[in-house]
Amino acid sequence: MNIYLDIDDVIFDWHKDYAKRFNCSVPKRWSTAKIMKDRLKILSEEKEFWMNLTLKNRPNFIPAGFVSARGISKKWTIESLQKYKIPGRSNVHQVAWGKSKIEILKELNCDVFVDDKYVTFKECNKNGIFCLLMDAPHNQHIKTPYRIYTLDISNILLLWRKLRK
Repeated sequence: MNIYLDIDDVIFDWHKDYAKRFNCSVPKRWSTAKIMKDRLKILSEEKEFWMNLTLKNRPNFIPAGFVSARGISKKWTIESLQKYKIPGRSNVHQVAWGKSKIEILKELNCDVFVDDKYVTFKECNKNGIFCLLMDAPHNQHIKTPYRIYTLDISNILLLWRKLRK
């Protein structure tokens, strides 16, 4: 089974580290405000930020790979996954911030995807890619049986068998 994972707020605790870096509260929802775009531009040049993200979840299985929306060097992404010895780290795919992951997930023959962003979760399931929603502060207002709290393969497979259409 091809299980792919998002990285930020699935593997790493991106929102908490973002809040710490910019001395602000952890966002309850994703912002498309200009300040967020400006801060992402700043972060795109700060390798240390990406290398020192706090680990949120370690999968207890080897994922087929990762698909993430990041505006940084793929090399930095791979290095940060290597630092924590995250399995599957050699197969990393990135799209630009705010861009859809659907096309690449279909090309990869993804069976299950795990993401924290509600828009991506909804888009995947609408387009035939079974997606689970990783719990995060910015999506806790969403009520869904597809929510997960850890990257436990037993739970992922249980939900896949139970919920797929």
